Amino acid sequence: MAAKTGIYVPVTAIAAMLIFAASAFSQNAATSTGSAYTTSPQAAGLAPVSSPPVQIPIGVLFQKTGGSLLRAETYNQGDPLPMTAGNASFYNVPEPKPKLLRKHDLVTIIIRENSQYTANGTTDLKHANDLDAIIDSYVMLGWQGGGPSLNEHAPTTPIEMKTSGQRDFKGTATVERDDTFTGRITAEVIDVKPNGTLILEATENIKNDQEEQRVTLIGTCRVEDITSDNGVLSNQLFNLSLSKVHKGAAKDTLTRGIFTRLLDWINPF
Repeated sequence: MAAKTGIYVPVTAIAAMLIFAASAFSQNAATSTGSAYTTSPQAAGLAPVSSPPVQIPIGVLFQKTGGSLLRAETYNQGDPLPMTAGNASFYNVPEPKPKLLRKHDLVTIIIRENSQYTANGTTDLKHANDLDAIIDSYVMLGWQGGGPSLNEHAPTTPIEMKTSGQRDFKGTATVERDDTFTGRITAEVIDVKPNGTLILEATENIKNDQEEQRVTLIGTCRVEDITSDNGVLSNQLFNLSLSKVHKGAAKDTLTRGIFTRLLDWINPF
């Protein structure tokens, strides 16, 4: 008679595997939806810890429970903790608490700004005028009868006036500009709004010999947009104000002179 063979898996092993799977799933879900930073002390685990409840002496509990030592020992015990992956699995890794961001903390801003501008314009103006006039009589001021008088005078040859004028203006303009600004700058949290949004401000001055560069940035961002490495993209900032100013010999070479700018402003032709 052939003996039956098989593989038997203990029920405890199956339960442990299910708990481990639930722990991994909950950990991945928390990692994918959690935020690395927060403005709430409670979410960061920095809220004040309440004092533990006052324990009643065992003798008093022994009298309250009618002389039962078992009831006296279990009198102060609350409801048991629910079965979760955090308190049932040895492999569970607790979810890290988000870091607290406060006023005057520093945040790194990754600047990636691209802008393109193209404009075409054509102007063609023509203006012409003609004047042809003949004066065959006119009034002259004279003196007659002891006082001034106006007398009509008709010249032998009529006076003829002819004028002609023409003005043409034609202009064509084409502007193409492509700007790219990339870099990293550290900003300070100058204010935290009641809804948790952050006001960031950054200033950077770089001077190399005669060349000087000044970068100023101001913007508002959500705390959820700040990554775990304490960085945020510039295109995620609301009401962004980004200024980059150069000073030095290279800037002076590309700048038009005062006389040239004055002529362009007057524009006599």
